Amino acid sequence: MEQFFVLFENVVIIQAANPGLWGSFVNFLGYVLTVINNVTNNYGLSVILFTILMRFVLLPLDIKGKASTRKMSALKPEMDKINEKYKNDPEKRNRKTAELYRKHGINPLGGCLPLLIQLPIFFALFAALRQIASVALGEFFMDLLNQYEPSIIPVLDQIKEVIDKSAEIKGNFVDILPQLFVRNDLSIVEKMKEVAGTENIDILINTISKISDQDVYQFLQSSNYSSFRFLWIRNIWIADSPLVSVSGKSISIFSGIWNGVFILPILAGITSYYQGKIANPSGSNEQTKGFTTIFPILSVWFTSMYTAAFGIYWITSNIFQIVQQIIYNNLNQPEKEGART
Repeated sequence: MEQFFVLFENVVIIQAANPGLWGSFVNFLGYVLTVINNVTNNYGLSVILFTILMRFVLLPLDIKGKASTRKMSALKPEMDKINEKYKNDPEKRNRKTAELYRKHGINPLGGCLPLLIQLPIFFALFAALRQIASVALGEFFMDLLNQYEPSIIPVLDQIKEVIDKSAEIKGNFVDILPQLFVRNDLSIVEKMKEVAGTENIDILINTISKISDQDVYQFLQSSNYSSFRFLWIRNIWIADSPLVSVSGKSISIFSGIWNGVFILPILAGITSYYQGKIANPSGSNEQTKGFTTIFPILSVWFTSMYTAAFGIYWITSNIFQIVQQIIYNNLNQPEKEGART
């Protein structure tokens, strides 16, 4: 029953932050991930299962896009002939190309549409992960403050109540609290003083300044937050990097309580590169060659900047698509297609 109320509270907080149709979709994805974690009690494993589930949901779109791309590739010799024959007559070239597509039942946008449909889903997944990270970290730091300095509980409650009702500050107190641990943003602090009072905010900031990364790590090791740990990663809601601490503060390499060792960004780059190569093995698709080169670099950057949970999602998605592409290629080899006909 206690787990149910924790789950419900998390979902309510997420829903309150995202009204509207788009927000409702993001909330739903966040709800699914939270339900999975309620069973596994490990966010790393939950993100893996969540990603696999989403990839299976998107599988029909992926297969449709691959089939369309495969048909387009098969027509490339005929397309080259048309382009060469009517290179000086663009109108006739376009007409002949359209006739070729109709003859073989091909939609020229068939390979792009599934990808375009998936993009909003990707952004919604990213938004859901960010929201859950915000809620999880906020509640973690709230509990840490309550245990580290019990006398601050009345002050915290008062600050939270005032800020959550304030229209002058974007976000609620749970969203803002992790930022105060990571960096002392004077603009946020000043706005909080205007709303919640200088004395209360000074007490909060002074208490936060006394809490070291070692204190954060020791509290993180408690059984209540075992779901934050995954393999070598100490806090899944912080980046997998030796340059940040378990609370998200920037540190010198491997100094203090570092949160990770940069394995996820490296794996993200490798799997993104291999996924691009296996999807276009001969490099025949000129439109995707540049993308295949730069995307692994972007993958490393994205997964090193955001939470380790996002890195786990990215790598799991890449591996799923690599396996999917291998199976698809094996089932659609020319000799097998010839045997079926």
